[in-house]
Amino acid sequence: MKKISLIIFLIILNFGCEKVVEIDLEFNEKRYVIDAKINKHVTSDKAFSEVRISKSRPYFSDIIEYVNDANVKIVEKETGVEYLLKHFGEGLYSIYDFNIVPESDYELVINHGDNQFTSVEKLSNSSLIDNVIQGERNSLSDDIVEIVTTFTDRPELDNYYLFEYGKKGNLQPARDLYINGNSFTFSYFMNKDDIPQNRELSVRMEGIDYDYFKYMIQIVIQTNTQNGPFSTPPAPILGNIVNINNNESTVFGYFKVCEYDEYVLKNILID
Repeated sequence: MKKISLIIFLIILNFGCEKVVEIDLEFNEKRYVIDAKINKHVTSDKAFSEVRISKSRPYFSDIIEYVNDANVKIVEKETGVEYLLKHFGEGLYSIYDFNIVPESDYELVINHGDNQFTSVEKLSNSSLIDNVIQGERNSLSDDIVEIVTTFTDRPELDNYYLFEYGKKGNLQPARDLYINGNSFTFSYFMNKDDIPQNRELSVRMEGIDYDYFKYMIQIVIQTNTQNGPFSTPPAPILGNIVNINNNESTVFGYFKVCEYDEYVLKNILID
């Protein structure tokens, strides 16, 4: 009887120690998410602008709420010329082949309902990509591809760059702290699943400013440190876009104006 009583006591104790954790999944306050840019190729005087507008969504939701009824324009502050962006669906507004004035500030202006969003940026210059090849180093699990990139830094001090490998969020911010004005080669390791099926990888290099460099460092850190439900929750990363009609409104995203170069690596070998 003593043994039976002890077992019953342990079972009751086990149930008594259980604690129900309730997670609040309510999501009532949506925020605007604005991804905006003006790009020009290093060797061209023509530029294009693309702006994607959506609303923030719950953590477990795959549904994106795009904003398709906004008025979007770019204002060239030097001359006062305004460029109206055309809507192309899924929150995308764009304009192509307009002349850019490198010395001018450019203002993004978005009107939607009672909100007016704005940001002002100047063109950041870039270098050209010298070469991109596939490296020979692999991971122990054999699921990683080494991409070796070579570029020559601009001679000015404090240049900042953003490299993008393909279209799946493989990003690498860089600065010329120790390579000013010199040629530099570095490796980027990416998962084989991120290599396109045609075995051609587009490598994009943008010249960016210090503020955007800091912003992208935080983006990369949070993207690479998501270790499941028990990791440190990501902190909101605010960009340079503000709602001038509501100072308390939080806006996610960034407006950048930058030069770029692009290199396509072909015939990538994947075992």
